[in-house]
Amino acid sequence: MATQKKFDVSSPGFIYSAIVAVLTIFAVSGVQLPSDPATLGQDFVTTLSTGGVIALGGVILASLVFPIYNFVKGGGKFTWAGIFGKTLTWVALGNAALSAIALSGWIIPPGTVEQVIAAVQTKDWMGLISVLALTVGTSFIRWIKEKKAQQEAAK
Repeated sequence: MATQKKFDVSSPGFIYSAIVAVLTIFAVSGVQLPSDPATLGQDFVTTLSTGGVIALGGVILASLVFPIYNFVKGGGKFTWAGIFGKTLTWVALGNAALSAIALSGWIIPPGTVEQVIAAVQTKDWMGLISVLALTVGTSFIRWIKEKKAQQEAAK
């Protein structure tokens, strides 16, 4: 019998998604990171799980602190409109939120966040309803049925 997963902020998948969301926000705002946010996120998670605090400090210093320092030194400014006005920020935050949801056992198919954001940007409301009903709705109904079956099996 499969057991229900409980939300755990120490889950490597959630940590990775949260780190990538933050790094993506920095990258969208103009900070020049040494590599793409997904690669840096994987480096952070790997270092965190295997290398310890000193190694993680080195990765953060080299990959995040120096680029932010150079950005600010070069006259760059962080603005809320500049950060949250970009689609990539919303995709990264949506993926982090979906990772948190997945820890509860409800899995939403990959690419759903991008479809929802694309539909909202283009004001394709029928497309949005379609994605929400067919993709999110069906996966939610399946999750509820599986949860009920698990509860009945536990009795």
